[in-house]
Amino acid sequence: MSTDIVVGFDGSTGAGSAVDWAAHEAAVRGVALRVVTAEPWVPLSYGAPGAGAVPPRGNHRADDVVADGRRRAATVLDDSRLESVVIPGYAPVALVRESADAGLVVVGHRQQGRAREYATGSVALAVSMHARCDVVVVPPGEPVLVGPDHPVVVGVDGSDGADRAARRAAQIAAERGAVLILVQAWGGRRSEWFDPREGIEGPVQEPTYFEGAGRLSLEATATRLAALHPGRTGRRQVVETQPAAALIDACEGAGLLVVGSRSLGGFRRMVLGSVSRAAVRRAKVPIRVVHG
Repeated sequence: MSTDIVVGFDGSTGAGSAVDWAAHEAAVRGVALRVVTAEPWVPLSYGAPGAGAVPPRGNHRADDVVADGRRRAATVLDDSRLESVVIPGYAPVALVRESADAGLVVVGHRQQGRAREYATGSVALAVSMHARCDVVVVPPGEPVLVGPDHPVVVGVDGSDGADRAARRAAQIAAERGAVLILVQAWGGRRSEWFDPREGIEGPVQEPTYFEGAGRLSLEATATRLAALHPGRTGRRQVVETQPAAALIDACEGAGLLVVGSRSLGGFRRMVLGSVSRAAVRRAKVPIRVVHG
C-alpha cells in the first residue's frame, strides 16, 4: 500500500486525537493512512550474560492497541485506505524510520500539563527534529481542520527556514480556502550608541527601528507568497513580544500553526528550543513542522 500519512498510536488519549486528526486529513487529501504502534524491546535482568535488550515476543497488547487505532481511524476513513503495523523499538525511532516513505507523520500529546511537556520532549520533539518529512503534533481534543473558519498561522522572520514554512502554510491555506495569517514578532532591544549631535551616550531603546525592520521582512514574505498564489488574501501581524507568545496569541480559532525546522533568526529555536517547547506546550491547535 502506498502510504502518504503515518500516525503513531499507543492507546493514550493524546494519541487518539492524533489518529482522529490524521484520519480526517487523509480523507480530505484522498490518501492512505498507516497506523503505527511501537513495541519497546524487553530489557534483560541486570548482570545477565549479554545484558541489554531483546526483541519483544508476541506482545498481544501491542496488537490490540494498533487494532484499536485502526478501528478508530476506520470511523472516518475507508478501510481499504488503512494499514496498521506493530514495529519493534521505541516510538521516536520507529516513527522516524516510517517518515522515510511518508508524506506526513502525525503524533499526539499524552495529556495536559507537565506530563504533556515531558511526552512532547521524548517523542514529538524527537520526531520533529529527525523526521524526513513534515510532522504534525496534535493537541488533545476534537480534531480541528483548516478551512474557511479556521485559518493557517505561520511565523516569519526573513530566514530560509521561516520562508519554507511560509510557502507551505500558503499552499495549505490556498488548497483549503483558508485565511493565511503571517506573524512577525519583534522584542524591544537595547544597543549602546553615541549621538555626536547631542553628545548623549548610553543604552537607548530603539523600537521604531526594529518594528520597521519587522514590517519590511513581513512585506517581503507576503510579496513572495502573493506571486505564488495570486488573488489570495491574508492577514499580517507585527507585534512587540516574544515569538512563542506571538504565535500562541495568533492561533486563537486557527486550524494549524506552521513552523520551520531549520529556521534562523527570530524563530531559530522553533523546533528544539524554548520557542518550540512553549508553542507546543501551550498551543491548542495542531502544529506542523516543515522539513525541506
